[in-house]
Amino acid sequence: MDENTKEFIVKDSVKIEGVTEHYIWYNAELLKQAIKNWMLDFEKVVSVMEQRHKEHLKMLQEVMDENRALKKKLNEQQ
Repeated sequence: MDENTKEFIVKDSVKIEGVTEHYIWYNAELLKQAIKNWMLDFEKVVSVMEQRHKEHLKMLQEVMDENRALKKKLNEQQ
């Protein structure tokens, strides 16, 4: 081979790393488990938010009821 041919071969060479079926399966399983864990965490956050929302609504209702009762008592005293 002449010098031009050698240069052409070096420029066009590509390093290829093999990816086996086991590698893909292993990483797919890791990703599936990570997604499941993320979903469990997300569901927990949503559940806690819903519980806090219900508690806040209950507290607001209690304050409004107490306010109504105090206004009624004030009106009765006048």
